[in-house]
Amino acid sequence: MKRVLVVDDDPSVSRLVSAALASIHVEHEIDYCSDGGQGRLKAAQGQYDLIALDLHMPFMGGVEALEEMKRNPKSARIPVVVITAQQDPAVHAQVRQLGALATVTKPFQVLDLVTIFRLAFAGNQAKPPPEPGTRPLDQ
Repeated sequence: MKRVLVVDDDPSVSRLVSAALASIHVEHEIDYCSDGGQGRLKAAQGQYDLIALDLHMPFMGGVEALEEMKRNPKSARIPVVVITAQQDPAVHAQVRQLGALATVTKPFQVLDLVTIFRLAFAGNQAKPPPEPGTRPLDQ
C-alpha cells in the first residue's frame, strides 16, 4: 500500500489524487492537511511514498514547506509533486531546484497526474513526458 500526503487548502485535490492512483491500480491511503506547516510536520515522520503539495496556502506556503521537507533527512527522499495554479516559469524552476519532481497546473485532469505518479512510484526521477496541464519543472 502506498501512503500519500496531500498538502492543499482545497480538499477536492485529495479526491483527484485518489482517482489518479486508483486509475493506475495503486492501493493507497491518503493523509490530508490544509497548510504547509502541518504538511512539513507530517512529512517529517518519513512514512510517505509521495507528497502532493500546493504552493499557495494559509500559515505556511508550499515553497517554504518544500524547503523544510527537503532539508529534513526523514522526508528529503520522498517525491514531491507540486500542484499549483502558479503559471510563472521562475516559480516552477525554483521548486524544481528545491527538489520537486514535477508540477501540475490547476485546473487539471486526473490523467495529468497519472504519468508523474507512475514515475514517482517507480523511483524514476527522470523528466516526465509532457501531458496536457502537466509541466516538468525544468522547462
